[in-house]
Amino acid sequence: MDLEETREKRPPVTPMMIEEEAALRNGSRGLPPGSWAEAAGPRPRTTERHIAVHKRLVLGFAVSILALLAVTMIAVLLSVRFEECSAAADGPPRGSGNGSLPGAARQPSGAGQPPGRPEQEEENEARGGEVAEEEEEEEWQRRRELPPWTRPRLPQHLRPLHYNLMLSAFMENFTFSGEVNVQLEVLNASRYIVLHAHRMHIEAVRVAEDKLAGGVRVDRSFFYPQTQVFVVVLNRSLEVQKSYNLKIIYNALIENELLGFFRSSYVLHGERRFLGVTQFSPTHARKAFPCFDEPIYKATFKISIRHQATYLSLSNMPVETSVFEEDGWVTDHFSQTPLMSTYYLAWAVCNFTYRETVTKSGVVVRLYARPDAIRRGSGDYALNITRRLIEFYEDYFKVPYSLPKLDLLAVPKHPYAAMENWGLSVFVEQRILLDPSISSISYLLDVTMVIVHELCHQWFGDLVTPVWWEDVWLKEGFAHYFEFVGTDYLYPGWNMEKQRFLTDVLHEVMLLDGLASSHPVSQEVQQATDIDRVFDWIAYKKGAALIRMLANFMGHSVFQMGLQDYLTIHKYGNAARNDLWNTLSKALKRVGKSVNIQQVMDQWTLQMGYPVITILGNETTDNVIVISQERFVYDIDAKPKDPALGDSSYLWQIPLTIAVGNTSHISSEAIIWVSNKSEHHKIPALEEASWLLGNINQTGYFRVNYDIRNWRLLINQLTRNHEVISVSNRAGLIDDAFNLARAGYLPQNIPLEIIRYLSEEKDFLPWHAASRALYPLDKLLDRAENYNVFNEYILRQVASMYLKLGWPMNNLNKSLVQASYQHEELRREVIMLACSFGNKHCHQQAATLISDWISSNRNRIPLNVRDIVYCTGVSLMDEDVWEFIWMKFHSITAVSEKKILLEALTCSDDRNLLNRLLNLSLNSEVVLDQDAIDVIIHVARNPHGRDLAWKFFREKWKILNARYGEALFMNSKLISGVTEFLNTEEELRELKNFIKSYEGGAAVSFSRAVETVEANVRWKKLYKEELFQWLRKSLTH
Repeated sequence: MDLEETREKRPPVTPMMIEEEAALRNGSRGLPPGSWAEAAGPRPRTTERHIAVHKRLVLGFAVSILALLAVTMIAVLLSVRFEECSAAADGPPRGSGNGSLPGAARQPSGAGQPPGRPEQEEENEARGGEVAEEEEEEEWQRRRELPPWTRPRLPQHLRPLHYNLMLSAFMENFTFSGEVNVQLEVLNASRYIVLHAHRMHIEAVRVAEDKLAGGVRVDRSFFYPQTQVFVVVLNRSLEVQKSYNLKIIYNALIENELLGFFRSSYVLHGERRFLGVTQFSPTHARKAFPCFDEPIYKATFKISIRHQATYLSLSNMPVETSVFEEDGWVTDHFSQTPLMSTYYLAWAVCNFTYRETVTKSGVVVRLYARPDAIRRGSGDYALNITRRLIEFYEDYFKVPYSLPKLDLLAVPKHPYAAMENWGLSVFVEQRILLDPSISSISYLLDVTMVIVHELCHQWFGDLVTPVWWEDVWLKEGFAHYFEFVGTDYLYPGWNMEKQRFLTDVLHEVMLLDGLASSHPVSQEVQQATDIDRVFDWIAYKKGAALIRMLANFMGHSVFQMGLQDYLTIHKYGNAARNDLWNTLSKALKRVGKSVNIQQVMDQWTLQMGYPVITILGNETTDNVIVISQERFVYDIDAKPKDPALGDSSYLWQIPLTIAVGNTSHISSEAIIWVSNKSEHHKIPALEEASWLLGNINQTGYFRVNYDIRNWRLLINQLTRNHEVISVSNRAGLIDDAFNLARAGYLPQNIPLEIIRYLSEEKDFLPWHAASRALYPLDKLLDRAENYNVFNEYILRQVASMYLKLGWPMNNLNKSLVQASYQHEELRREVIMLACSFGNKHCHQQAATLISDWISSNRNRIPLNVRDIVYCTGVSLMDEDVWEFIWMKFHSITAVSEKKILLEALTCSDDRNLLNRLLNLSLNSEVVLDQDAIDVIIHVARNPHGRDLAWKFFREKWKILNARYGEALFMNSKLISGVTEFLNTEEELRELKNFIKSYEGGAAVSFSRAVETVEANVRWKKLYKEELFQWLRKSLTH
């Protein structure tokens, strides 16, 4: 999901290394002092006639002897010094050629920063290091092997057992120094230690054998930037089954970006305050300390952090002791961690305050945030549900939470919604702080689900970790699935797993996975850039959808029992997908069922895409239907990702649930396992007027198509008595029909005929499914000449329900979580559709509410529709309203309100204001880095701003790529958001030309963007006129 930085600096090397290289070229590390003296001293002549004793000659000889002794002593000192091999890293990322960090001279005593060194010396060192590295690689080439540091994975001859990490954080100049001691176990003999380190300055390296005096001499060390590793070359091989200690002293910057150990800030009482926090997943621990930065290398960690006493420090474990110094500094020593991977290690240095609660099992839960947020109680909701959720997971998994505490840290700036660091989960403020007086139900739901997700990771990810990143879905898929299960525990009446999962996960990921450029949920990971790419919605949402399908065909109680076994067997270790399949198969056997889970699920996890099942009635044989499967793709002309594997080669074992219905009732479901391209099945009680319904409650990860006769029967059923069909299946029929039509499997009128029944639909989910399905269609048409025809048709479907439901009352004094969640969400959905498509009353109501706010300076707009009112008001009213919203965005402190005010600014019809906002979005003092992407995407969704955002994206690509290139999700989200609704031949040409000329990575995201735009252009060419003809005809009747 991101890019790698390609600008690397060659590591400067020390004069000592140059001398070592000269010795290596001579076939040895250097002569011992005695030999050196013998070779370098003047040799006496033994011929008698050449001996002339003279005072001056004797004096000269004595001076020579003294000089010899001095040189010998220097050589001895150098041989000792060789044990410490100084090698500068590829430099501070944006620093000068100087090996020391900026501001080193101003640091307190004990900082351990190196003094600056002459530039010529740096250049000599660099040249020497390059020569040595090239010679080392030539040696490996002669052996016809790749040097271990050039391979994408670390060599497996060493295993870290324990890290002792001591840090000093200098917040006044944003640098830190560190000393890491790694206890290593030798699995295979080697004279090379290869571990990850990136963007740091290494001062010294020592290697010693544990429990024995003396060290192992270091020949030299160097960075290899291509694989972000640091290589220590020893003068002898490490012995198998022995353990050694690797000590590295280093320093680096506390970066002003979003990864590694970075800084953030906030303003309190007019004063800007700073904090430092880490984000290591998936491959950024190496920026904060040298380590074996792969999930398989689990070890224990003992961390100590030295900082000014005005700050506090946090890490995964509780503070064991704190040592205060006279100069106003304090060192916090944290308890040792259990076995864990580097990517969810964490620490923070901040001056936050906290609130605390304790679970039934004694786990201390604290929420740390800005002092003003804690004082307002903005973290109380998150704190209380965290306590309840830990108790829920402990009961569900039958595995206790593994640490004595869990801290939740709310930070102003973070690349993601949250990060599940074990014992120290970090959240961006917008996803954890909540003020009940000004937060909507949808905002509360967002906060809730992010917390549920991160807490699930404390088991799936932290306690049991994927062996390698190809199976990242093993943690992300489970956490995403349990977002809905855990929220159902907190709010049982909301039916999240059975209903909201469909629109928010299943329908959404099927849009992405229906592209020919998709990829399997388990995909091969070889290069570092591949690691970032696997963190996308396929891993999260498809992984969750497959887990849900698995739970349903296994049975939820058996599935739960299997998960309990899986976590118990693999806790504190690593697991791969086959470990999960084997455990679940054994759980099924225990209840007398025999299903080879691996055989079934490998087809779903190792193949990209998903099937469309087509059910056809057999005209010649009674009660027999034909069921066929094929891969669903939106653009049949798109080139497959793997040309050797055409769409016809895809085959799945599909658990198809099916039921028969008529005007008054529906039969109980039956399950048919479909494993062939086409199969015949006999269905009892299939009468003339009966209809078939496949994929009951949409538990399966596939679409279902029918013959036109069956579609007509289903449409009639929805019109006459829609409640015969379940809420989930009503939503599923709407989503399947719109997407089948978009891909050309169905006539364009079928989905529009289905939604005619919505005027009688009282449940939220089908309306939500319709709203989501109409959205991309609306964006394909919103710049068309005949758009008003489509607009009018949608307004007709919405009008009667809009009048029935009306607007919510001002609810400032009511409880945030209302009992009528479904009703309020339905009302919100209908108001959003009405205002979006131009209902006059809706527009008048929004304008009235905005005007009242401006005139009274009291915001009486109902919480649950504020975002709709703000956006509608900005789009309809004059520039003064835009300026008013802009002023409120700057003055308000509640993060939930700040977010919707910023997004409202993107709704303007004024292109000058949209351009102004786009340019302001790159100013980090005005718009937070993580929010700038949302600004650009929302402008792109506005038909008045789509071309502006597209132009801005291309002009600012280098800046955007530098800022977000390494952050998971961010670049792919930006590329997709800006391009997904481009739909003209000219825009397609511009996209292709830009891709040819741009610099940077994100090739996969751009490939997906091209396919999406090609599918948009194709749809308009083939189906737009057909759709408008039907709409015109429909509106005249």
